[in-house]
Amino acid sequence: MTMSSTSLQSTAVCPCECEYLDKIDYWSDEANQLKQYNELSQKLAELKRLLNVETKNLSSFINKKISAADERPSASVTGYMGAAVLGLVFGLIFLLDLPVIIHQTRGFFRNI
Repeated sequence: MTMSSTSLQSTAVCPCECEYLDKIDYWSDEANQLKQYNELSQKLAELKRLLNVETKNLSSFINKKISAADERPSASVTGYMGAAVLGLVFGLIFLLDLPVIIHQTRGFFRNI
């Protein structure tokens, strides 16, 4: 059995003379790796630029800002009940403060 004149690292992976061994030798050279990296990074930057989409023009972005209509009676009743409870709470707070507001207003106009 004879050993090939290639590097010891390459023969450990592929002991025969074949096309694959040439690829191993090619990619083990750092200059080739750097050259390929630079070419691919330029192509990748170009692809990113081409594939970039303005998100404000997408329907998903536009639909986030729009409320969907809900025609179910239960949804309407729930909404009206919520509005009524909130109105009742704020109305009661206002009514409880009404005597103080009237007293302060009368005192203000007496001092004028």
